[in-house]
Amino acid sequence: MANGVALLTRGVVVTALCGCPLATADAQLLPATLVGVVRDSTGIPIPGVEVRFKGADFVSVRTNDSGGFRMINLPTGAANVTVRRMGFVPATADVRLRSGRTDSLVFSLNALATTLAGVLVEDEYEARSHRLLAGFWERRSRGFGYFLTRDEIEKRDAHEFADLARMAPSVTVGMRNGRKVIRFSRGPSSRDCPPQYVVDGMRIENGSPDEFSPQDVEAIELYSGPATIPPQFAPRFNSYTCGAVVIWTRLPGT
Repeated sequence: MANGVALLTRGVVVTALCGCPLATADAQLLPATLVGVVRDSTGIPIPGVEVRFKGADFVSVRTNDSGGFRMINLPTGAANVTVRRMGFVPATADVRLRSGRTDSLVFSLNALATTLAGVLVEDEYEARSHRLLAGFWERRSRGFGYFLTRDEIEKRDAHEFADLARMAPSVTVGMRNGRKVIRFSRGPSSRDCPPQYVVDGMRIENGSPDEFSPQDVEAIELYSGPATIPPQFAPRFNSYTCGAVVIWTRLPGT
């Protein structure tokens, strides 16, 4: 009989359905399959959500237009699945995949921001930006770091987030495991050192630039090293990250 497991983490409901017969110790282990769907709190499917599987292997896919995803040829055993999309609270579930079986997950994500009603004219928008992003404008006035406002983002007409960072000092954009990555120059060091991503003041672990769309970004702050990173954005103690990419999502009502 299928087992049902409901997990409640920070207001995010994760439902796991698993039909998993017991395997004998002598049985040959076969690859497992994981399928699922990601919806918002009202039940509407969310496309473009990044789904990360971390077990003996690392696999990453994105949900389709129906919010569904499918991962095949996965290793059996304990693993962790994380789903993330800009504008929603990330969710995580622990799973245990069994040999030759298909397991399924259903994620329900809560939105991070509430859209406010109303239409803004240009001068009202500027005033609101300075009020709601007061910290951004204050840090920009100090001259430490590299900053982009919404107007500057639109002028660059970038289709990918990584392209917004290309012009920043000490920033390089490269490829790793088939995906674009942002790195800050650290001199003659062979260690690959990703930046700490911060979205609306919340640290994002193992962030990637392809998680963010330029159309969803209000402002960006880039800090190349510990001497320039404001304390509230600094990586945690003993973190393997170098530098910080701070992202502010579009203002409500715009």
